[in-house]
Parts: sequence; C-alpha cells; structure tokens
Amino acid sequence: MYRNFYQQQNVENRRQNLYALMLYLPEELDEIIAPLREKFDPLYNQVASHITIVFPFESSHALEELTAIIKRELENEREFVIELNSIIDFYPQVPMICWRVKENEHLTSLYYRLHSKLDIPVPFKEYIPHVTVAREISDHRVMLVKEQVFPYLPTESFRARSVDFVTPLANQKWVSVRTFPLLSLD
Repeated sequence: MYRNFYQQQNVENRRQNLYALMLYLPEELDEIIAPLREKFDPLYNQVASHITIVFPFESSHALEELTAIIKRELENEREFVIELNSIIDFYPQVPMICWRVKENEHLTSLYYRLHSKLDIPVPFKEYIPHVTVAREISDHRVMLVKEQVFPYLPTESFRARSVDFVTPLANQKWVSVRTFPLLSLD
C-alpha cells in the first residue's frame, strides 16, 4: 500500500509551489528606500525592494520546466531603462503606498508576454509597475505617511539588467532561484 503511494504520478495532488518574477532595485536605490520600507512595510525582511513583473502564482510544474519557458522568452531580451518618478497609492482597495514606475512599454510588454507564456491569467487588467514603500497603513494615516515618504523619493532611473525568478522559503523570505540576465545595450 505505501509503496504504491510513493510511486503514484498523481498530478492533481502534486504539491503546488509559489513563484513570482521580479526586477530587483540596484543597491544604490535600495539604500534610498530601505529605511522607509523598514519603518512602514511589514514585509521588509521577507522580500528585497523590487518591481513585480509576474505576481505570485502557484504551479505544479517542475522548476526546470518553468525555468525553460522563462529562459526562452527572455533569451533575446535587451536591457532597458526604468524611471521611478512619483508616489502612488492604491487606497482604498489595497493599503499600499508605492514609488511609481514611469510608463514603460517594455516592462508592460514583459508583464503580458510572461503571463501568457506561463499560461497564468493576468491578475490586473491595467499593469501599474511600482516599488512598495508602505503597506497595511490605516486609512486615516495614508496622507501622513505619504507626506513622510514623498521627500525621500526623488526621480531616479536605472538599467534593468536581469529578471529574477523567486520563491518563498519556509520562513516566508522570498529568494531568487534563477536569474535571467538581459542582453547588454553596450
């Protein structure tokens, strides 16, 4: 009886793993935002400053299968510039304050293409790329926190050089399991 259990190829009962795809901020920008996130984001210690391209999704596919799909989609992808230029909030629907990414067709295209290639439904009709600064702030503190955050978030830009495929560990800390370098612009 036990032997058959371990030999079963029951795909429906296979463990679902959680993954996401993101762009990590370069160290110099992370240093700007880290003190704010430490103060206002309860997930500060669980995930580094980033821009999410594919929001967390569950999959029963093997890591190697997903990696191959992502690699094929990104293998001819070139580096591109991302500009962070204002703050945005998603109140009252989502209690978050973020550093907004200036409209970026390249990033938006990646969002839709990667969801399609991974056969994942697009979670948000309108993709609003951002870096989370604060979350779970009560409604009456939103303006207060925005006033505290605003002076520290200048217009900044950086070159996206890679995309990271991440998953949470048992302690809920998200870590990169694969990094996909983008082709150099130089």
